[in-house]
Amino acid sequence: MSERLLRLAQHLVPDKAFGSKASDEFIEVSAPASTAASIYEKIRNSLEYQEEHLLRRNAILRILKRYVGTHASLESTAGNLLRELVWAKYLPNKVVPTSFVHQIAPILAKYEVLLKSAEVDKEQADVLFHVVLDILATEIEYLLQPPNADEALASFMYEEMKVRTEWDPTLAISAEDKDLRFYVAVHRSLLKSTPATLRFRLFTLYYPTWREATATDPLVAEIAANLPAVVSAIEGQITHPLTERLTRLLRRRAGIFRVLGDVLKGAKEDVHEDPAELDSAVTEALSVRTKDFKVRLRRTTVRAIIFLIITKMFLAMLLEVPYDAIFFQGKAPLYPLFVNILFHPIFLAIISLTIKIPEKQNTEDYKNAIRALSVGADHPVLHVRVKRIVRGKWQIFFDAIYALLFAGVYGAIAWVLHLAQFHALSIGLFLFFISLVTFFGIRIRTSANDVIASDSRSGFFGTIFDILLLPIVRAGSWLSEKVSKINVFIYFFDFIIEAPLKVAIQFIEGWLAYIREKREQI
Repeated sequence: MSERLLRLAQHLVPDKAFGSKASDEFIEVSAPASTAASIYEKIRNSLEYQEEHLLRRNAILRILKRYVGTHASLESTAGNLLRELVWAKYLPNKVVPTSFVHQIAPILAKYEVLLKSAEVDKEQADVLFHVVLDILATEIEYLLQPPNADEALASFMYEEMKVRTEWDPTLAISAEDKDLRFYVAVHRSLLKSTPATLRFRLFTLYYPTWREATATDPLVAEIAANLPAVVSAIEGQITHPLTERLTRLLRRRAGIFRVLGDVLKGAKEDVHEDPAELDSAVTEALSVRTKDFKVRLRRTTVRAIIFLIITKMFLAMLLEVPYDAIFFQGKAPLYPLFVNILFHPIFLAIISLTIKIPEKQNTEDYKNAIRALSVGADHPVLHVRVKRIVRGKWQIFFDAIYALLFAGVYGAIAWVLHLAQFHALSIGLFLFFISLVTFFGIRIRTSANDVIASDSRSGFFGTIFDILLLPIVRAGSWLSEKVSKINVFIYFFDFIIEAPLKVAIQFIEGWLAYIREKREQI
């Protein structure tokens, strides 16, 4: 067994979220309040595509946004934050010690210094404010649930894959920059870290003593004085093109390390000493991961379909029906309206639910790769080569062909819809949603890379289909980034419904506590 693997096995112990004493008091909420808050969270989360492991962190961010800038004390904000998380069942009831309030309040105090500094730079205030809140939300999330096992596994993958990665010698990049790119790519591929969580990881990488700092420490004042430069450095690491390429290369290998982690957590200590026992443990762990992937795939697809249907019906009532009434006096055919509502959810279901996993070959790949890791050997599945991308003399010609392909694909779809008596608005909405749906469908399909080790090859017809689909996917990628910033439904939930709902839940909690007190007096 390799020395690194021995160290990993020692650190893969269950994370203890809440250390408590017998004398501690715990945050307790009523069942009606918790039910109302958790139902709200489920409805809201169905309207936004998010990885499940990010839901609590994103809830912390939303709650903080409501309290930042108010006159509430830091202890009050910390207490309300914890209570709301328990309401929504992101934290267990009667388990979180009230002493956590006194751990979160000092964290809020030091970030308050950074938030005030963000307001000084008028040009970048919004960006700086957003980044600081992201880092704050992640630090609180990691206080509530320390990711010790995840960090140990990420460190192991970083060390193992770094020596198995071959860099193109013509790439002009320093050893330090390679390490940083690799660090970010490992966390993105293995732990599925988003830009928000990566901001915190890089921030604490640059400032290792930050988590122990208090609001009055010189370090906090130093960072506040140089906040724009700090944020710029962090964002540069996250958005670097080479980081994205490395993430794609490492994604299939990340599944191997997850399964290895499962094996070390669930098996007895000497599993690595018997190859047959190790193979059996890997097969079982991979089977569990694959089944879990299929369940998550169906759940993600259903949530996306619900969101699509709600959005399409809303736009149909808001735009298409009035458009038909004004320009066609209600005489336009109805089937384009129904096609626009129903086609895209069905298309998304077809793309997402037709994923095939070559389980037999995949199991062999996982067993061979993990055997290699267990003895510190190399294996083709684990080998990565980072090539330099050179724009050749044909690049302009290829760009022109791609532009023609883009126009041809969208033009052909629009022409077919026009022949089917779709009017201009219906055609526009169809093209808009087919772009988004195709992009999300392909993104869901590529999530299979989390459990498939080897690259799959498309046949002749598959390659042709991929070429024709590429313009739609690229357009959908661009649109998804823009649309996520103007999600009317999320804005409505976050700013119109959430705050009054939480006030109503507080009222219910207070009333129930009042009734209990009166009952006890009898």
